[in-house]
Amino acid sequence: MRELDRRRFLLSVAGVTLTVACGTSAAPSAADNCSKPSTAGPGLGYCLVERRTITIPGAAALAVGEAIVMAVDDNTAALVSRDAKGFYALSATCTHACCTVAVCSGDQCAKPVLSANDCAQPKKAVLSSTGAAFLCPCHGSEFAADGSVLLGPAMQPLPSVTMALVGADVVVDLSQPTSPATRVQPA
Repeated sequence: MRELDRRRFLLSVAGVTLTVACGTSAAPSAADNCSKPSTAGPGLGYCLVERRTITIPGAAALAVGEAIVMAVDDNTAALVSRDAKGFYALSATCTHACCTVAVCSGDQCAKPVLSANDCAQPKKAVLSSTGAAFLCPCHGSEFAADGSVLLGPAMQPLPSVTMALVGADVVVDLSQPTSPATRVQPA
């Protein structure tokens, strides 16, 4: 855990140094438009996944068997899926080397659907109910629809996190781990 704290500190110092050297304040980032800091829970404690809430526009309209992925930046992303039991959310940051995973579309994840890392419109795809549903494009780890590891090098599942339906949107809280069995029912 100390290494992560050190990395965050160094990134913060670099940002402040750049701002002071340039004589300007930092402009709002795209991340400010789709996410907000969250102190509701302990966080996920891996990679540099920040304790943030991510609003995924239109995700409450997912049909059974669909998934959507949205990334705030290179370290913080969320997946929302809907199965016959309801909606659920996972961190979309691979537990192996911290890359953003893709929703697979097609046999053996042959056609991953990637989301841009700038809070761009999220990408949606049909969720595989058997075999791999999510693929890490960096090293090839594959995950089932529930986030469990099917193929390494990842050794840990994608963490389940809390979410809420808010009108047509879904708000995912990456500070609040939850049971993989947790589902949210549509209104």
